[in-house]
This record gives sequence, structure tokens and C-alpha cells, in this order.
Amino acid sequence: MKHLKSLVNSVLVTAVAGCGMATVFPAHAQTPAQPQAQQAPPATAAPQPAAAQQQPQTAWRLECVGDGKMLECQVLQQLVNRDDGKQVLLVSVRLPPKAPPVMVLQLPLGLNVAEPVHVAVDKGMPLLQPVQTCIATGCFLTLPLDDKFLLSMRTGTALKITVQDSGKHPITLEVALLGFGIAFDKAK
Repeated sequence: MKHLKSLVNSVLVTAVAGCGMATVFPAHAQTPAQPQAQQAPPATAAPQPAAAQQQPQTAWRLECVGDGKMLECQVLQQLVNRDDGKQVLLVSVRLPPKAPPVMVLQLPLGLNVAEPVHVAVDKGMPLLQPVQTCIATGCFLTLPLDDKFLLSMRTGTALKITVQDSGKHPITLEVALLGFGIAFDKAK
């Protein structure tokens, strides 16, 4: 997908913790050749951190399904391109019954799948995971989460997911972690 970088430059957080709000969330995939003026202004008036990123108040949604005997829950956040409404990224942390939590990422098509995806919290050491499969709706990978990584997600500010486009250029998507801990606790 040759428009992967432009797709990631313009995203909107949806599914804001069940409150029906949407917050503009500029991605950090902008290349140095692109002027800052191309970014849309934030939708809220909260003060901006040093990275000039507008943090949503909360963007994690809790979903549970069950068969009457067992309930399986997940917390998720979805980034959508505000220009065309297409999904750019879906992050889901699932809590399967009697098993450790796992993170499932749905990424856009057009990635260099030969290189692993880097997943880190803030400036922490990234976990490397290969893309497992790609279908018409995107590319998927599953990442088992240990207690240390979950703690960093609870206390951190941004989940950073770095992929390479087909031209081997890195693209970093940042997902705000504000509200993750609350949603995760409700999912238990």
C-alpha cells in the first residue's frame, strides 16, 4: 500500500470507553519532509505534551462475550483515518479464561511482513513479534503479555507500535494508554 504513511498521518480515535466521543489523535509517522501545517488541529483544548501530541482523555473500550457459563473480555482501542474512515490500527488486549493475557494487533495492509513489528511502552525496550497472517482486512499478530509489560502499559503514557512499509521505512503508531488500567481491571 503506497499510501500507508499518509494513512497513518491522519487518524481518529474511536470507541472511547463507551461514551460515544471521538478525539483527534495525530500519529507520529510524519516524515521530516512533510510540514507541520499539514496536521489537523486537535479537537480538544487540553494542553499538549512536548511531543505535540493530543492525548485523548480515555480511549480504551471494554467488550465481553460469554456463553452463559464463561465470560471472555477484552479491552481495545481503534485508530481510524479521519479522511476516509478506514481503520488504521486495532489494539486488543484479551483475557482468555484460565490463560495469561494476550495482545492482538490488526495492522493495515502494505507492510513489510519480513521484518518484525516492534511494540514498546514509552521509551522502553521493544518486544519484537512477526506478523502472523494478512487477510483482506489487514495483517495480524498476537503477542503474549507478561506481568512486567502489563505493568508498563498501566503506568506508561503511550504504546508505540513500529512497522516498516513496503519501502522498508519505519512507521510508528502511538496509542494513548490513559484509561487502559481502569478498563483492564474491569475486564478481570
